[in-house]
Amino acid sequence: MSGIRRSSGFTLVELLITITILGIIATFAVPSFREMVLNNRLAAQTNEVSSFISYARSEASKLREGAVTICASADSASCSGSAAWDSGVIVFLDEDESASLDAADTLLKAIGPLAGGNTLRILDMTSDGGNYVQFDHKGFPEASATNNVAGTFVICDERGAANARAVSINFSGQTHLARDTDGNGTLNDHEGNDITCP
Repeated sequence: MSGIRRSSGFTLVELLITITILGIIATFAVPSFREMVLNNRLAAQTNEVSSFISYARSEASKLREGAVTICASADSASCSGSAAWDSGVIVFLDEDESASLDAADTLLKAIGPLAGGNTLRILDMTSDGGNYVQFDHKGFPEASATNNVAGTFVICDERGAANARAVSINFSGQTHLARDTDGNGTLNDHEGNDITCP
């Protein structure tokens, strides 16, 4: 007696049910995955900012004279003279403390543009409208008539200030991650003000 052989493939109904279930799962998974990617990117960029500040301060404290300067740089070879730091950053031994990388100076570190279209700005602590930050030979932020010695580096993505990250620097040059000190859902800068994004 010969039996009826069933095909080992999917029926059309089984295939439609599987596609529907996958669509429902994707509806919930994709936004969560996107948020995770954005958060991880911000965390990595925050760590990089904190790292180059600490590195500059450490290198400056080894000097007998001169300073170490951090500035925005679009070409990784010179200061761009811009308050927009997301195009890149350089750290260099600034022999004459001119805040300009010239032949007498030594490039110590170059960081490329921020990924994902994220922005990096500084609140206070900068001379000439946000162009550079200097640490003196004792590892302290340099002060001048136009330079506040405490400040906050703010990293933003497309979600704005509610999801931004920030690294604050105190008067001795030490860094710490900014916190939401007033409980309104937005981080506060070194002066206790809510940070903003461009």
